[in-house]
Amino acid sequence: MNIKFQQHVYQALLAEAKRQDKPLARLCNEILETAANIFDNTPDIKPALASKATLYGEQNEQTEPGQ
Repeated sequence: MNIKFQQHVYQALLAEAKRQDKPLARLCNEILETAANIFDNTPDIKPALASKATLYGEQNEQTEPGQ
């Protein structure tokens, strides 16, 4: 799997992986497993997250009418 992180996120993950003395890939896998578990077991989270979703992580910019 290929995941792109912003530089500051990558640096924080790398520092945490070093602190825990484990490979970065394993730390990312654990984080993704935890997130999936929360997503699968939290009622009403899917509709709330779906309403905020954007393609490729782009910011959803909304403008006021007439702008």
